[in-house]
Amino acid sequence: MPDKLLIRCDDEELTYGDMLALADELAKGIKQWVQPTKPILIISEDPVYQAGSFLAVEKLGAIPVLMHNGCKNDIVERILSENNFFGLWHIGKKHNNFRILPFHGTDNQIEGAVMGALTSGSTGTPKVMYRSFASWAGFFTQQNDVFRIDGNCIMFIQGSMSFTGNLNMFMGVLAAGGSVITCRKISARHWTGFIQRYNATHIYMVPAKLQLLWRKRPNNNKAVKYIIAGSQLFDKENWEGLVKTFPKAEIILYYGSGELSYISYRHLTGGDIEYNNLGRPFEGIKVFSEDGKLFVDTPFHINGINMPYCCGDTGYVNHRGEIIFTGRKTDWINKGGYKISAIKLEHQIGKIEGVQDVVVMPYTNKHRGQEIVAFAVLKDGLTASGLRRCFSTCLDERERPKKIVVLDKLPLNDRGKVDKEVLKEYV
Repeated sequence: MPDKLLIRCDDEELTYGDMLALADELAKGIKQWVQPTKPILIISEDPVYQAGSFLAVEKLGAIPVLMHNGCKNDIVERILSENNFFGLWHIGKKHNNFRILPFHGTDNQIEGAVMGALTSGSTGTPKVMYRSFASWAGFFTQQNDVFRIDGNCIMFIQGSMSFTGNLNMFMGVLAAGGSVITCRKISARHWTGFIQRYNATHIYMVPAKLQLLWRKRPNNNKAVKYIIAGSQLFDKENWEGLVKTFPKAEIILYYGSGELSYISYRHLTGGDIEYNNLGRPFEGIKVFSEDGKLFVDTPFHINGINMPYCCGDTGYVNHRGEIIFTGRKTDWINKGGYKISAIKLEHQIGKIEGVQDVVVMPYTNKHRGQEIVAFAVLKDGLTASGLRRCFSTCLDERERPKKIVVLDKLPLNDRGKVDKEVLKEYV
């Protein structure tokens, strides 16, 4: 279907033929340097070039990995050194630079891989998760059936394709022969206008962004048929707002992880909101609980892990076969789909001169989902405003605490640990 629209990004349109031509052109430009089965880290902040370069590396038989947007140079260099990449490719409308790196070929997780995705880096330098063709594209048929993705689909997504959810949806739509629309601008008002103007049938966004759609501009859009989102942070107010804004849309919630892809799903109807109900597993995927931990047995997992696998979530399976989520093994903050380690933030903030002690926790923002609060004991004249200025030099923008609460000392419980229940009262 060379003349059918594949992707529209703002005012730019590429048909299937255009994307194939772009991928061919980009592949030709780096062919002399790329070797099959070798991993290539791609840095591009343009959705069109992210897709085109990903397909170009695939065409050459190498392994594409998209870099997260906005990372500092030192983080990029650590990712390169710790993950053993063969090449680094900076690509966009105004630049095209390829650098060959020292490659030792010692990572057995690369064997059989056709693509890779970076972890968020919440517990250190982002690591690559590699996938075989069968473990990734092998799930597209079932995924598309559940999410009602076919050749008539016009899917709106927003954000970088370096996040596996966006990339997975884009490739799923491509596999079905549908179309994707997206935009670079970070504006809910712009998103809703874009969705309506181009008659989107599907919306794929994290719950925190979905809230912005109906809060900023409820427009009674009857063209949207399906809304797909992660199951966490989704409450009744969000459901009611989406129903008013998109009255013809069916809301499908899913549960998954970077290591295991999609695990379970549920269709949300009639305001049946159970915050911790993650639905039933996809066909061919088994989930069970052992000692309160959730274990998953799936053929659609990254290379190098054994099944069944526990990704740190806790819960159980009820009598209806639904997964009931009860918490996480470690303290994670899910900020708009970006997972952040509280322990990592505490370590980084604690190194700031004038910080005597600090605890980082999530709190719920009514409109945006989880945000971050830092409880700090300060010294040497450091103030809350001074501490906030320091964040810009040592923390990624998404990791910076929204609130700072200055205390004389941190409250402790009877076991000598910080009493987080007491801290919640300060937010």
